[in-house]
Amino acid sequence: MSEKSGLLSPAMLWRRLGLAHHNWPGRFTVLLATILLLLVTQPIFSGHAFAQIFATATISLVLLSALYAFRTTKTYFTIALILMVPSIGSRFVLQFTSNPTLEMVGAVSSCLFLTVTVFALVSRLFTVKRVTFDIISAAICAYLLIGVAWAYAFAIVELRHPGSFSAALFQRPTGNMAPLLASLHTFIYYSFVCLTTTGFGDILPVSEGARSLSVMEAVFGQLYMAILIARLVGLEIAQSMKEEH
Repeated sequence: MSEKSGLLSPAMLWRRLGLAHHNWPGRFTVLLATILLLLVTQPIFSGHAFAQIFATATISLVLLSALYAFRTTKTYFTIALILMVPSIGSRFVLQFTSNPTLEMVGAVSSCLFLTVTVFALVSRLFTVKRVTFDIISAAICAYLLIGVAWAYAFAIVELRHPGSFSAALFQRPTGNMAPLLASLHTFIYYSFVCLTTTGFGDILPVSEGARSLSVMEAVFGQLYMAILIARLVGLEIAQSMKEEH
């Protein structure tokens, strides 16, 4: 009876969720919360007077949360910090002016930052020995960040070759607001349509670059789900067998 009560104790439950004191409050869970905040607020506040401020704030939170999640990994932290400076800096400057070169710098640096973060998350998933709530959060984070990173890649293609998609993905806001800031939610929408192979057909890739990226994302999304689910299920089975013995 005492053994069962120990397994159900708050301290033991806290550790099994991956939220022990050395990992509090769950670094990947914090990152997941900021990503969900970004994905939810982008379409909700689209067209709102403060939409771009919300977008800049939420994206900055995602980047900072990613740095926090891998703060002890020196190589990642150094590379990510270098990429984060132009990513966040360009977004703040674009709040007040529209500059195609600055938009390209911000899109490229953000795409690279998120790509590096995805690699760091996947590497983490293949080195852990135990499935916890926080590790599951890391797997979800990687999947969602793939979609956001590809959204920036599509934006780069459209910035480089306007008309790469059948629909006008760039909104033309009034004032000096940069089109990329006003249209990011549209690229995120198209990216997740490709990632999940939903294929609504309302937006079609026209240029060769857009088509190649769309196919690559669809294939990558399916491979990620198959490989990572197999990895986590295998870890859970091995963990259960070990506990039984």
